[in-house]
Amino acid sequence: MKTKLITALLALSLLSGCGTTAKFIYPAKGRNLVRFSDGPAYQKKIAVVPFEDMRGDKNQYGTLFLYLIPLMPFGWVEYERPDAAREFISIAEFDFDMSEDLAKAAAYSLRKSGLFVDAFFTFGGDKEKAQLLLEGEVFSTIYNGKVYSYGLSVYGPVLWFFGLPMGSSRNDVVLNLKLTDLISKKRVWEKNYNLTRKIIQGLYYHYGHDVKGYSYLMQKIMNDAIEDMNREFQKRK
Repeated sequence: MKTKLITALLALSLLSGCGTTAKFIYPAKGRNLVRFSDGPAYQKKIAVVPFEDMRGDKNQYGTLFLYLIPLMPFGWVEYERPDAAREFISIAEFDFDMSEDLAKAAAYSLRKSGLFVDAFFTFGGDKEKAQLLLEGEVFSTIYNGKVYSYGLSVYGPVLWFFGLPMGSSRNDVVLNLKLTDLISKKRVWEKNYNLTRKIIQGLYYHYGHDVKGYSYLMQKIMNDAIEDMNREFQKRK
């Protein structure tokens, strides 16, 4: 009984990530940002305002402990708002201001792309300094995590020390981006995105990477958005 208790406490300690708080850091890989090296193709500035939060508010945590039931292969969590959750697979919290962080990421990618004269984040007061306005609606940033016990209940974590996966994390991003001409008030570009990234985690690989996918997904979205904007503006020339 004592061995079971020690093993269970050890597993819970590992799952809590020892109090680690992960942060949204952008870009995921700076060298993979889309860039246009021949200077601004369009003599316009883009203002990016905080994205609208259209997500649900259900965070499910209690199901994580189902992995302690004998023969149950895993327990899981699912958070519609991971920024309001505690306890993931290998971290404790996620420092993420969705509305601001994703909008600032969009502005960063646009600015670094060199496609336009400039791009900047604003709460709205500086919009008149730009000719274009980028807005976003975020419908999902669901986090789904599983912890594997292999049906062995409290003894399952022993296998983690031998390199078997301790669990998995899935990050989803569903959003809509729209670009408006502030002079004509007309929509000049719009696109929907629905992307997912999943990783398998162990004590020796991807530990602490539970929410890293959000940065990778946003970078992928913005790379596509910038190239698509360029194609759209080329048609209008």
